[in-house]
Amino acid sequence: MKQYDVHFTPTALDDLHLISDYLTEKSAYAAHNVRQRIVAKAEDLCIFPNRGKSVSALGYYEPAYRFVAEGKFYIFYKVIGEHVKICRIWHSARDIGELLSLLDFDDSEEQDQ
Repeated sequence: MKQYDVHFTPTALDDLHLISDYLTEKSAYAAHNVRQRIVAKAEDLCIFPNRGKSVSALGYYEPAYRFVAEGKFYIFYKVIGEHVKICRIWHSARDIGELLSLLDFDDSEEQDQ
């Protein structure tokens, strides 16, 4: 079975830290569990990474980006060759349109491989 290399971009890691910091204010235990679940879900994309939905399922046309949900969080990623690039991690209550405007759809950003 083919396995893909999963890589978190610096921006996705920043998102993860912000989520963890916010939740730690409420409960360190919950923050730790949420962080572990998000990372595990992202790393699980090493097998069948195209199983995530295209962002077009959210009403936006950009088929190169996909997402999976973990609890109340969306993990946005892109499959590039044999790599899965985790781009952003956002709470589902946040404005997805704002997020998509921040993603580099022309793929000119530095390849974090």
